[in-house]
Amino acid sequence: MNDSSSESLSDKTQDNRIVVLGGLGFMGSHICRTLVREGYSVRIFDKLYAQRRLIEDFANEVEVVEGDISRADNVLDALHGCHSAIDLVHTTVPGSSMKDPVYDVTSNLRAAVSWLPHLGETGIKSFLYVSSGGTVYGIPRTNPITEEHPTNPISSYGITKLAIEKYVSMYCEMLGIEHRILRPSNVYGEGQRLNIGQGVIGVMADMALRGKPLEIWGTGESQRDYLYVGDLAEAVLSLVRYEGNEHVFNVSSEEGHSVLDIINSLSDSQGLSFDIRHLPDRGFDVPSNILSSERLRVETGWSPRVGWEAGIARTVQWVKSLASPR
Repeated sequence: MNDSSSESLSDKTQDNRIVVLGGLGFMGSHICRTLVREGYSVRIFDKLYAQRRLIEDFANEVEVVEGDISRADNVLDALHGCHSAIDLVHTTVPGSSMKDPVYDVTSNLRAAVSWLPHLGETGIKSFLYVSSGGTVYGIPRTNPITEEHPTNPISSYGITKLAIEKYVSMYCEMLGIEHRILRPSNVYGEGQRLNIGQGVIGVMADMALRGKPLEIWGTGESQRDYLYVGDLAEAVLSLVRYEGNEHVFNVSSEEGHSVLDIINSLSDSQGLSFDIRHLPDRGFDVPSNILSSERLRVETGWSPRVGWEAGIARTVQWVKSLASPR
């Protein structure tokens, strides 16, 4: 093999290497599984002693690096030698971010700014940050919400997500690194955590199956769009391959469903029953949030494949499996 052929092979191998920050979590595990299926060489960076239950079926096909996201040297070491990076790490959810905004800012924004300026030292050529379409826009002026909608978040979680977006864009532009920002709607499906105040579909199914009362903030009539996690993973894959000029993308089902709709679907199609208790509205919940995915669809050809009832059924089946002997 001549030198030029050898160099070409080396470049191709390098281009195939992706590091996923937060790859052991709910969304990250699905994304990593999809990348492995498509032939990418995947390195996962996640916190010390993180459970690997969600990647058991392909654990021998990925490299796992443990570390502390707040330590710049840990993150930069994990990024070194890879062509692309996908960042899913966030230590809070909207509810917990409002209880302790100082922790939210310190553990997320401050941590990210400690290593983002040094991306150029790692060899990373492409960076994808997974933000939040459900919180960065704030109270919608239009539905569906496009990427041009004003960003006026009303929770600390949304503010830190948006701020990290800006730092990612700034440093990547300065350093000549391709970057994408992905703003998902409410992602659900197998593997979501049921004890952190996020992931309403799985939580509701779990409550019903365990005979626990279901607490609803407000009337339950506010609408969100819900995206099946497998469709999110395919959207990420489409942006890993994307070579166009756009940088910010919503990803959603573009279908609005209320909490009451979810209850009805779980009851009618899955036979679950609920003991519902209403609580006062939380001040940081937007009344409606339905995203437009038109840009992603036009630019990459992506579209959701798993419909509402199918996604609900898969999620309930997974929740049921947690109580079954393994």
